Amino acid sequence: MFLNLGISKTTAQQKEIKPVTVPDSEHRLLHSAIAGHDYDLYIHFPAGYDTAKTNYPVLYVMDGANDFSPTLEYLGLLMAEYRIKEPIVVAIGDGGLIGSATNKRNRDFTPTASPSMPGSGGAFLFLNFIEKELIPLIESEYKADSSNRTCYGYSMGGLFSTYILFQKPYLFKNILIGSPALSYDQGTIFDIEKKYAAQHTDLAVNVFIEVGELEMPEQKASFQKLANLLQTRKYKSLHLHTVIIEKVTHLTGKPVTMLKALGWAYTKPHRIF
Repeated sequence: MFLNLGISKTTAQQKEIKPVTVPDSEHRLLHSAIAGHDYDLYIHFPAGYDTAKTNYPVLYVMDGANDFSPTLEYLGLLMAEYRIKEPIVVAIGDGGLIGSATNKRNRDFTPTASPSMPGSGGAFLFLNFIEKELIPLIESEYKADSSNRTCYGYSMGGLFSTYILFQKPYLFKNILIGSPALSYDQGTIFDIEKKYAAQHTDLAVNVFIEVGELEMPEQKASFQKLANLLQTRKYKSLHLHTVIIEKVTHLTGKPVTMLKALGWAYTKPHRIF
């Protein structure tokens, strides 16, 4: 009798198991004719989106498979604390979780091909995919405010966000750069910055850049180099905030960075905390 009761209980428990879903969200696959690859899009809609008569800011997040859920958590905290307007979140996944065999962040986030990283150098195509395929899709199918786009990237994603800054800064109102891998390929991103500076006197974007106090010396040095360049160029419309977060490493600084960056971007005036 006891054995039969045990089987019945187990069967009942199994019937109650349901897949985990994220409310007000969808997952779709988008093929890029430009880049020649498929991308996972993890999209989250603000509360009241279905009946709203207004358009919403859009937050584009790199490393979408990893950072979709944390983004929603931190936006929730900021909405509760600072009453920010909730954006549509578009987290871009490129093949799987960071570290998995299928993940292609080293391909998509790198501006040049490096012999030390096979398959690298795809940032040009990835950025064109975002500009010419992804953004038009989002702004044609969803209630998206084309004047209020933000992008966020961390580490290699931060390198890519820096690449956006010096290639197509007009795409975004806010460019949020967490602990960028600026030393990639012997610091080739600084050659790209130099070329931009030679051709432009304006940089009309809000820029947040972060590094952790306990990161490797070369990581902090390249951060400081970029911060100094942006300050000395004296771009007319640039609104820059740089921060060294105390007592964090490259990995432990990641959640703190996202919270600070999103808080700075979405509060008016920009709040620093």
